[in-house]
Formats: sequence, C-alpha cells, structure tokens
Amino acid sequence: MSAILAVCGEAFCAMVSDGRLVEEPITGAAPNILSEDVPKVRKLNRNVLVGFAGDTLAAVQIIHALDEYDTRYLTLEKAVKVLCQRAPSVKVQPVGVRLLVGGRNRKGQFVLTTLGSAEQYIPQTQPARAGAYLIEGACSHTEIAPWLEREVKPQAAQWRSLDDVAHTLDGCIGKLAGQDHSVNTHYFRELVM
Repeated sequence: MSAILAVCGEAFCAMVSDGRLVEEPITGAAPNILSEDVPKVRKLNRNVLVGFAGDTLAAVQIIHALDEYDTRYLTLEKAVKVLCQRAPSVKVQPVGVRLLVGGRNRKGQFVLTTLGSAEQYIPQTQPARAGAYLIEGACSHTEIAPWLEREVKPQAAQWRSLDDVAHTLDGCIGKLAGQDHSVNTHYFRELVM
C-alpha cells in the first residue's frame, strides 16, 4: 500500500514516499491499483513533516485530526500528541498504519518520532546527533529494516548534499517497487531545514 522513508540530521529532516494506493487486502499476484499519485508525506509547517505507510484511508483520517488546529503553529510534540489521541478511534485494516513525524522540536533540535498500530500508537522519539543520521522507514508489505541496512545506511557516509539524500531515498523506493507491487516510483518529497 505504500512506502515512506525519512532521514533526520542535525540540520534537516527529509521524507520521501511513493504514490501508489492499492485495494486491501491484496489477493493474488498483482494488487488492484486504485491510484498512482497519492502523497503520503505532508509538510505541516516550516518545522514539522508527517508521513505514513499502510492503510491509507486510516492514515489520512488520523492525520486529518491535525487540521482541527492552525497547522502553521503546531509544534512537533503537539502534532504527535494529536495523532496519538486520534489514532485509537480509527478502524485500521490488517495491514496496519505506521506514522513518521519529523522535524524541529520546541527546543529547535531535529527529532524523528515513529508510531504505529502494531505498537498501539506509543510514540518512539529519537533526537538527531552530531555526525549521524536518523534513518527510518515503513512499507506495508515488505520488511523495511533490511532495505535500510542494505540500500540507505551504507550511502549515508557519502552524502554531501540534500540531493544525495534524495537520490538515495528515491533509489531505495525504486528498488522496493521492483519487488513489492504495492509500491510505485511516483515520488513525493518534503524537507525541513
């Protein structure tokens, strides 16, 4: 149903998603494709990004809870709190939902928070550290950790620009799309600096 990848460093947070929406549950060899251009990453304001993978309808219902606020002024912490409050009331397909919230926290530090239906939406927040990158992702029908280890983390040492980061993340989603038919290569990107 989708793939989302995020990288946070000490001076930026970037997210890249694919655009495919498929009918769940997937039956047979090929999924029933409903749309090829659904953005799964959203820039709330100059400090906060939100992205998702999994049950698109449920994820959109959860994320729309943020629109009850003036998103221009939502802090990362408040966005996470709103998502955690809304998520349990939304019915989710067995594929589940994984949300990524990244950007600057109230203290101006870059952080990345993950939460999902599999963990009862208990948020896990990691701060960016000097000289290192937070690399996180989610994919509906493919275990993402091996892809991050194999395709993204080895290239991080060679990143010299945000274009390098985007190229790596696009490449990972491209390779995922080659094996997981619930993912395509229509990329959506957002950035907070």
